[in-house]
Amino acid sequence: MVGRKVTVSNPSGLHIKPAGQLVKAAERCSSRVEIIYDYSIINARSLLNILSAAIPNGADIELRCTGPDEKEDLEMMTEAMKHLE
Repeated sequence: MVGRKVTVSNPSGLHIKPAGQLVKAAERCSSRVEIIYDYSIINARSLLNILSAAIPNGADIELRCTGPDEKEDLEMMTEAMKHLE
């Protein structure tokens, strides 16, 4: 398991469009991808779970990957977080 703290930089937080982009990125990963926010563990492949967390702009979250390609998947998810619209 590997993890990294990142800050949500999208002005609207993780609303429907950026959350959907994050889900698509997570679906390309072979590892289990989770978002840790406010003491909750959120499945990054679940749009509903991400939206339910109501993660705002400026929030510090942790991306966590567990699996055979966890390091590569963590890098890809970190890059995806940087380019959310």
